Amino acid sequence: MRTSIARLVTPTLTVMVTGIGANASAQGLQYDCRNEPVVIAIPGDRLDRALNQLRLTTRCPISGTKLAKGKRSKPVVGTMVPQQALQAMLDGTGLQMRSIKDGFEIVRVPRN
Repeated sequence: MRTSIARLVTPTLTVMVTGIGANASAQGLQYDCRNEPVVIAIPGDRLDRALNQLRLTTRCPISGTKLAKGKRSKPVVGTMVPQQALQAMLDGTGLQMRSIKDGFEIVRVPRN
């Protein structure tokens, strides 16, 4: 009996992805924000959505995301530390990031 690897792997991946999503929503995301390079591939999108993707990818909490409403982000692609990725995402939006304990906060760029 021959079974392709794709037939065996696809259901397993579906269960893993579904399980992760269900677990994250039921128990909340387990944050583990580290200053280590992470592979990031987030397309340009509504900034609030892009920030959520970044939060999930880096496992870093990001507060102040209500300020992102109505703004768009540029694509962020590459291997970088979470702080670099967040700054690249916020460039040109009128917002900036501030490091806080174990994560980041979004704030408005101060006016001079």
